Amino acid sequence: MTEGDRRNLITDNRALRRMRRQTIHAIMNQLHGFDAHEEFSDLLEEARKKYNITRVGLFDIDLVLYDFKLGMPKAFLEVKNRYQVRDDDGYAMFDEPQYTFLEDLGNYIGVPVYYVIKTKTKWLVWKVERGLAQRRQLTDGRTVVLLPLEKARPYNHGQMVNRFLRELLRRY
Repeated sequence: MTEGDRRNLITDNRALRRMRRQTIHAIMNQLHGFDAHEEFSDLLEEARKKYNITRVGLFDIDLVLYDFKLGMPKAFLEVKNRYQVRDDDGYAMFDEPQYTFLEDLGNYIGVPVYYVIKTKTKWLVWKVERGLAQRRQLTDGRTVVLLPLEKARPYNHGQMVNRFLRELLRRY
């Protein structure tokens, strides 16, 4: 597509205003969704404290690959942005409770779980499995997991479509 073709995609002010309204509407819906998510998390935390419940947590799963014919999930994917991941660090750092949850979920249900990370230059994919993560306690008391970059499968955009996602979808 040439520069002239791009300019001709929107032919008048009415179309431009409509596109702007649709864009703003979509952004507002996303923000309201984030707000509802945060408010529900706060409500859960308030209830946990009020009733002194310490052994439960609330986690989300970003994507579920679901097989409608079999009526069951086939893979769970946790998608993250980690633009600061650098190869010379050797590890990517993540929240330990979430990782443990995903590890346990995959083992309990028997469905593979993947961390899919978008870095500045590529995609990194780890299959969540026991023994992969190194757990570390930070000075502020939080526990994190370190996933070795050498164990990640790296992909560029085309490879994500033509290798990882094709392989994942073909299994089902």
